[in-house]
Amino acid sequence: MIAVFGGLLAAFGALCYAFSSVAIAKSSQSARGRGNDVLLSVVMTAAVSGMLWLLIGPPLPDYEKVVLVGVGYFVFAGLLGNVIGRLTLFRSVELAGAIETGFIRRLIPVFAAIFAFLFLGEVITATIVIAFLLVTCGVLIMLANSSAKVTVASDVSPRNPVDKTKGRALAIGSAAGYGGSFVARKLGMQTLPDPLAGVFIGALTGLLWFAVSAVLRIRPRHHPRELLQWPSGWQFLAASSMTIGQVALFFALMLTNVTAVAIISSVEMFFAAWLAGYIFKTESRPGGQFYVASILAATGVILLAVAPALS
Repeated sequence: MIAVFGGLLAAFGALCYAFSSVAIAKSSQSARGRGNDVLLSVVMTAAVSGMLWLLIGPPLPDYEKVVLVGVGYFVFAGLLGNVIGRLTLFRSVELAGAIETGFIRRLIPVFAAIFAFLFLGEVITATIVIAFLLVTCGVLIMLANSSAKVTVASDVSPRNPVDKTKGRALAIGSAAGYGGSFVARKLGMQTLPDPLAGVFIGALTGLLWFAVSAVLRIRPRHHPRELLQWPSGWQFLAASSMTIGQVALFFALMLTNVTAVAIISSVEMFFAAWLAGYIFKTESRPGGQFYVASILAATGVILLAVAPALS
């Protein structure tokens, strides 16, 4: 039952990340607050997780070497997720769009499964293999029928092919960063089993990176005045959704294994396609293949979620 709840949390986290991707695409249509979206998301993650940690988190553990090891893993996870993962995610969505970025980021389970096998010794069971194949088949169906068809909606200017190529490369980097962060978080919780502390430490790591990079950067990409602009509502939605999603995935990792969480969270692509095409209309609606692919992916997720309860 605990593992089932972990799977549900992973699915909820995927929905939150899909909301975030679509909100990023909407905010990129406006120049207001451009440049501070990633920073806002990390600040909000630090603030929310810090407050929750103070209110409902367990007491601080005794100062021990094993605790420091856990903190070190959370710092590393923060670099992988909050810095590499988020920076490349935001920029990829701007260049390639929410749907296409979502396609390529389905490599997250691949990276996560490989890293989990190498560093955590997780066993790849038959259930995991079947679920992975179902989700992957769904992704491949979408990829085969959408690479040439996925365009932004009529109210959005078509994207430059060079920019889309850069966006795809950044999406691969985001997938590797997030896949590695799953494993680093799990390693951290083995010695410091406190998800809220993990989210908070990772966010603080991201903030420290931004501060250091701002000092060392000779020619900043954005003028300081742009970074101080009041963010738009879409940027707030993107940041808050990403914060909630990250907290949910941290708790999911505490309750079940890395590979299961990574595979379940990969349905973010289908949530993003539905939200972008039907609700917010930032991109064209996916065709009939979307429903077939969604059914396959949903079957894989349900299999992963139900299997622990049946065993």
